[in-house]
Amino acid sequence: MGLSIPAFHVSDGSQVKGGGTVLITSRKPGGFAGVFTIKIAAGFDPGVDLYPTGGFELKVDMNDGVNGGYKSTSIELINSHGKINPTVFLTGRCSGGSRERKGLRYWLMIANNQTREAKEGGTPDIVGFAIHDRAGARIAYGTGPLQPPGRIEVKAE
Repeated sequence: MGLSIPAFHVSDGSQVKGGGTVLITSRKPGGFAGVFTIKIAAGFDPGVDLYPTGGFELKVDMNDGVNGGYKSTSIELINSHGKINPTVFLTGRCSGGSRERKGLRYWLMIANNQTREAKEGGTPDIVGFAIHDRAGARIAYGTGPLQPPGRIEVKAE
């Protein structure tokens, strides 16, 4: 067995805050709402912070995965890019779900399409997430447009 050194996780200046509901109609069958909600306030200022700060909460009610509430317990990486529709990516650890699992990790992406420059087209903000357990099994996932009046601000610094 060979030695493997993992890549460094280097965050960049990023800020994200807000929340709302994503509706995915194809995830409604079987008596589910087909929605997930998010509330987030997170960021990293490399001139001040030692590590990314803040967190998020997700509530999931969709037909494919483990429903319930999820809460981040760490942000191990936050990166963002773009000025017209800034996009942020986060990864780290979380807990929750209707069946508590151990070793949950998340990936989260948010595209801010409602900046002053981008409002003309009326494109909604986009939120996507995936949660896996320590064995690599997918626990919950979803990607879709944030419904009005939901709003998430992303600042790529």
